[in-house]
Amino acid sequence: MLAACDGSAAPGARQDAAGLDPAKCADPNFASTHTEFCVDNASAPETPATDAATLPNGLKVRIISAKSETTDSNVYDSGPTENVLVTIATEITNTGTAPFVFPTVKSNVRTELLYGANHAKATNSAVQKGNSTDLPEQLVAGGSVTMTSTFTMRAGGADNVVFRFNPDNTTADDITFTNVQTLYK
Repeated sequence: MLAACDGSAAPGARQDAAGLDPAKCADPNFASTHTEFCVDNASAPETPATDAATLPNGLKVRIISAKSETTDSNVYDSGPTENVLVTIATEITNTGTAPFVFPTVKSNVRTELLYGANHAKATNSAVQKGNSTDLPEQLVAGGSVTMTSTFTMRAGGADNVVFRFNPDNTTADDITFTNVQTLYK
């Protein structure tokens, strides 16, 4: 917490009733001491689609490619107006010192594509090779794996595309990649 000379909180510093600052939850020592506070004040950080994000468990996630193309909506059984196919390849690298064990229930590996001003949810029924069921059981330290997620969406709103990824939604927060449309090739 930032304090003014008189001991009061500095202007603009966010804190709770006990004087704790949620921004300090990024520090592992603070977070372990104030676990309940940090869990209650966790935010889903946003990462530009052009950058990598590293989770506290040492997994580094980055989008290595994204493309958008018009498709026949009947092929993917996702609705007559969802005629844009978006494919996102995500690289997961274990930068930690221990193996990362992927969840045995692969539905705990979450991918989600949102688009438009109101972040409509794209349909994730068009899954190709490389989806979560193709992930290995574990990822050794220094190892990496690529996962491909495919979604269908409406053509409108393609100027505001957000991709959320989570390697294990029972133990980690989502990574939210913004402006995915800037990567389309």
